[in-house]
Amino acid sequence: MFLASKPRGHWALHLINLVFLVLVSAMLLWGFNHRSGRPDVLGQYSVGYAAFLAALALVVLLQLWLLCCAGERLRSWAANLYTLVVSSLLVVGLTEVLLRVFNPWGMDFFHHLPYHMQGMLDDSQLGYAHPRGVNYRLGGTQVSINSRGLRDHETPYAKAPGQRRVLVLGDSVAFGWGVAQGETFSDQMEPLLEQRTGQYWEVINSGVNGYNTQQEQIWLEVEGLRYEPDIVVLVYVANDTDPVFDPNANTWRRYPQWPPSLPEALNRLRQLSYLFQGAQVFTRLSPAAVNDAEPKAPHDKPSITDKPRWPQSKQALTTIARTLDERGIRFLVARNSGTDPRFFVELEASGIDGITLNPAWSRVPSELAHVSRVDSHPSALVHAEMAILLVDELDQRGWLGTRHRATP
Repeated sequence: MFLASKPRGHWALHLINLVFLVLVSAMLLWGFNHRSGRPDVLGQYSVGYAAFLAALALVVLLQLWLLCCAGERLRSWAANLYTLVVSSLLVVGLTEVLLRVFNPWGMDFFHHLPYHMQGMLDDSQLGYAHPRGVNYRLGGTQVSINSRGLRDHETPYAKAPGQRRVLVLGDSVAFGWGVAQGETFSDQMEPLLEQRTGQYWEVINSGVNGYNTQQEQIWLEVEGLRYEPDIVVLVYVANDTDPVFDPNANTWRRYPQWPPSLPEALNRLRQLSYLFQGAQVFTRLSPAAVNDAEPKAPHDKPSITDKPRWPQSKQALTTIARTLDERGIRFLVARNSGTDPRFFVELEASGIDGITLNPAWSRVPSELAHVSRVDSHPSALVHAEMAILLVDELDQRGWLGTRHRATP
């Protein structure tokens, strides 16, 4: 009974040491079961992960030695170290609680996004798609997905007599991330179009968070054309050139399950921490972050056309344009923000009409333009200006009258 032989004044130190010993030992044992993607050490662990396990093992040995054999001087040093560690954990824990209670800068965005993506359904053609017929709160906003997976009211495929339709393609901006039902630019375009033309218009919102141009092309061909649109507007954002996102390969889809490994548990803890997310805010919002990882043409401004997957995105846009032209359907690409002259030059060379929605952003004060300080999606005020801008652009092109003649 080595604990009984120690001076009674050290009972708190022994207890804390024992607690840490149990926790670190449990982490070490759990960590042994993990297999790294590059098993260079013992055919199972990466070099970095093996070093992490070795560090945990060293901590366990030091704690055992402290518990059994350490002298008075080492115990005094350990007491100071444990005091520092426990105090730091208390400060971190209190900070985490305060951040969750007061939610500065709208930091809950980093938790609403995983919640939203977790509900996506696997789709063999699209990768993933919205669930059907659901209503839920996404932060402070209401989201309603109809029986066909659109953030819209129930919409039959066939148009009513005399009805005209605009179909909106896009990702989170078109979806209306962070704005309430009825506040998306799609919803706000309908009354503006009716006032402008005296006709009955329906603007169908098919935006799905994270979709790239290729997914939008597939959805249009499989589902979108069935709605008999007169006009298609595709809202283009920087991540339209990204590969298809796979929710099943990301922890967002595995949160309901117990973490299968120690690295996964540590990663979830990090991602769920408001403190960690808060530390990443300025990095995530850096204006240069969008293109920092991409090659840039020398002596030129960054362009979406510099990205490696721009050719695939451009091909999808060209395919959409050809498909719509064959059916006499007007097509407009609306860049979410910015100017990017080279992007519009390439669109024009492909016979695609394009505009920027930047003027809509400029009409709203910068402090009111985004959903929150850490969420750069357009606010409801910007959505309202986007609706006005899009209706004006469609009207100036003469598209609010009749469909154009299909190419023979």
